[in-house]
Amino acid sequence: MTKRMIGMCLISAALVGGVGAAGNAATGWGRDHGDGGPLRALMSGQVGRLLTLRSELDLTPEQKDSIHKIVAGHRQEIVAVMKPVAEKRRALRDATIATNPDEKAIRAAATDLGNAIGNAAVLGSKIKAEVVTVLTPEQKQKVDEFRKHADAAVDHFFEETASAS
Repeated sequence: MTKRMIGMCLISAALVGGVGAAGNAATGWGRDHGDGGPLRALMSGQVGRLLTLRSELDLTPEQKDSIHKIVAGHRQEIVAVMKPVAEKRRALRDATIATNPDEKAIRAAATDLGNAIGNAAVLGSKIKAEVVTVLTPEQKQKVDEFRKHADAAVDHFFEETASAS
């Protein structure tokens, strides 16, 4: 992963963490969970795991260069699919927080966002297929373990949130 990609992940986590902090104030999720509640803990943990993974992969300079070239080769495509995701996310947010929310408008905005995310996922899959050819079997295993731990953390978040009163 490049520094720019890590930076983008951290910015996304910070944005979601900010939403989580507002949600904690409104829902009480922050109670008894230190300074931010389970959503903030989840996001912090995910970022921490991502940084740990980056370190544990121990990419060679050649691998870093290859991955950078792959990502750079798709830069225009990335922007083309991510810009609509940001725009559709804002539209959904605006429809949700409207003074007089309209269920049809919210559902339409959610569908539009889902389609935009789908387009980004397809591109992500394409890029991942190229990047994975650069990794060793051990590095691929570490990525798989990262995904399992990340999924387990999300599952734990939902279990903890559902059992909170």
